[in-house]
Amino acid sequence: MKNIVKIMFVIFSALSFSVAQAGEFTVTGNVKASMSMSASDGSAATLERGRALGISNAFTLGASGELDNGLTWKYAQDIDAATVQDDAKLTLSGGFGTVGIFVSEGGLDADNAASQSVISRPSDTSFAEAMFDSFDLAATSTLQVHTPAGLLPFGTVVKVAYAPANDTSAVNDYKATGATNSGGFTASSAANVAQTQDARMGRSATHWRVNTAPIDGLVIGADYVDFNDVTGAIAQSPESGSIYATYAYGPATFGYSKNYTAFAIAAPGGLDLTESLKGRKYSVAVNINDNLSVSYEDENSNPNTMTAATSTNTMTAKGIQAAYTMGGMTLAIARNSFDNASYTSNNHVNDTVLSVAMAF
Repeated sequence: MKNIVKIMFVIFSALSFSVAQAGEFTVTGNVKASMSMSASDGSAATLERGRALGISNAFTLGASGELDNGLTWKYAQDIDAATVQDDAKLTLSGGFGTVGIFVSEGGLDADNAASQSVISRPSDTSFAEAMFDSFDLAATSTLQVHTPAGLLPFGTVVKVAYAPANDTSAVNDYKATGATNSGGFTASSAANVAQTQDARMGRSATHWRVNTAPIDGLVIGADYVDFNDVTGAIAQSPESGSIYATYAYGPATFGYSKNYTAFAIAAPGGLDLTESLKGRKYSVAVNINDNLSVSYEDENSNPNTMTAATSTNTMTAKGIQAAYTMGGMTLAIARNSFDNASYTSNNHVNDTVLSVAMAF
């Protein structure tokens, strides 16, 4: 990773010898109002929620410009919900590609890249089913290098993200200091550890992503996350990776992905621990006309323990969705169902969401 840091330093040093021209300032975003309804029909738990009404907003402040040597720069800062500043990035682009500093932004995970749901994945709607996919560095601060379009055959683009201090100090301040980082991790357990470990493990981490389009309509991609200096992960080091493909044919687009995660495990000491998780997702969307689109998605997440002594439950999430767009307004409805939610046997939930979104 020393080479990545050197490349970043050399390219960003160009800013010191170039004159920035006045650039463009933009404000983009959306506001979404929704009504959701959730109810269970399983024996594990009873869930009869009242209808919930909510409004959320998210907008991005953007700025861009050009240096006198032809390089271009971009800056983006998200303002979410209660005017919280997050997800900032500063990038510099040219013939070499793109380099940038990303704070709580720029995730390279590919496990959800194939989703064709016209609103959002079933596992990303109003009901918190706790499905785990794979590790991602989006919640950390990273240095990234992206190869330029057209450099490699078939439109292949390679992206690398390096978290030099893989901790929670992702703050919007150029005076930010690194948090204490021992390289530790959250211990595994037999109770579906998928919800207890995240990507902020070890003293640093690296995320690779590649996309390619070998034929018209087909896109293939993959990613891999590796953690460095994970203190105490003697029995198993953490890692995760995904592959995906999408194919567009006429008014329909198909998507498929698979992901695998290995959780950090210390010396087991005779305990039966959750050690890995496999996921599979497929979806299809069809444009009925210029305004109306419908979709179906099926997500599957299967945890595995170190032995067969502890049973596990495969969680599934399925959703049928429709969206109607009129200019900047989108009316949508989603009908989602969850089996073994939170990886709990017989925890079956149905969820319906009606929404209207205004983009600006």
